Amino acid sequence: MPSKVGIVNIALGHIGVGRAISNLETESSQEAITARLFYDLALETVLRDSPWPFAAKIAVLSLIEEEPNTEWAFSYRYPTDCIMFRRVLSGLRNDSRQSRAPYKLAQDDSGTIIFTDEEDAQAEYTIRADNPQFFPPDFTLAFSYLLASLMAPKLTGGDPFKLGVRALQLYQYEIFRAKAAAGNESQPEEEPESEFVRARS
Repeated sequence: MPSKVGIVNIALGHIGVGRAISNLETESSQEAITARLFYDLALETVLRDSPWPFAAKIAVLSLIEEEPNTEWAFSYRYPTDCIMFRRVLSGLRNDSRQSRAPYKLAQDDSGTIIFTDEEDAQAEYTIRADNPQFFPPDFTLAFSYLLASLMAPKLTGGDPFKLGVRALQLYQYEIFRAKAAAGNESQPEEEPESEFVRARS
């Protein structure tokens, strides 16, 4: 699997930059400086784009207080390793619209709060998984295209040949394929029937 340096060099190749980097952290080349500028932003954007299995986590939330206000029964602290909150678990693996556990995000002086009526709440969320050895190949390819699109204007003199635009278009194509592949790696239960269907049966 590609390393961080490998992913950057793939991205440079997408926009026609022939000079590869050898050290992302310390190299002083314009390519490395630009990659450092955009790498984390691009990675978090792609991670937030879908509930990727390799970056998924389910954890018990840390209670702040009971009855924090007149609308919610509990407040919990937003997980420190979370970059995209997906849901509060309801106790059902396959939620219907009616069974989903309601929640709301807000802020206090210490950071982000999760308000919900669920006692001993557990949450599903996406972590900042930054070790490339765990990236599936299709995720890596999509990520490299998004990184390329962000680096292109700075490394190609304003992107006169629209290589960054093309990279962004290819990102949108590849991210669709990566999401589909990730979805095929799980077997959800049958979706609950709607009330209308149940009423007819």
